[in-house]
Amino acid sequence: MAAKDDTDTLGSTPLVPKKAGNPLIPVIAVVVLVPVLCYGVMDFVIIPKLKSVAGSAPAAAPAQGAPKKKEGGGHGGKEAAAKDAEFGLIMVNLSGSGSSRYLRTNFFIKSNDAKIAEIIKENQPALRDAAIMVLSAQTPAGLENNGRDIVRKALISQFNRVLGGEVVDQIYFSEFVIQ
Repeated sequence: MAAKDDTDTLGSTPLVPKKAGNPLIPVIAVVVLVPVLCYGVMDFVIIPKLKSVAGSAPAAAPAQGAPKKKEGGGHGGKEAAAKDAEFGLIMVNLSGSGSSRYLRTNFFIKSNDAKIAEIIKENQPALRDAAIMVLSAQTPAGLENNGRDIVRKALISQFNRVLGGEVVDQIYFSEFVIQ
């Protein structure tokens, strides 16, 4: 038989564990700290970034150096000359992106109507609503290949529907950014 070793510590350890403190303290700390941290991140990180993105481009800022056409047609003024009018900046969330992707666009509207700028100004709320509906229905994947042409045709169709006739001939994008 083996002799019992005096260095055996298993027999000397108590069977009752020592008290480690209150187990609710970490739970209470998590319940209190998580909302405070979420508020801090939203208030000091996310909201200032959103404000800087939204504040970097005014809603209807005219583009500098926009092409301006002279009044009157080329051949003695007998034919109606095509006119351009800037529509203004539009920024929308893209469909199917969980509001994490957006489209920012600015475009010019070309028309044979000499008063296109006035027509757009008079119908601005309805035209902006139509543009927002068309643009926000787009998906990031749908805009990859021929998406701009599809959007262009849809905008022309919707604008002519709102204006009650074939007023808009063409749309030219001066800005088309997907983020």
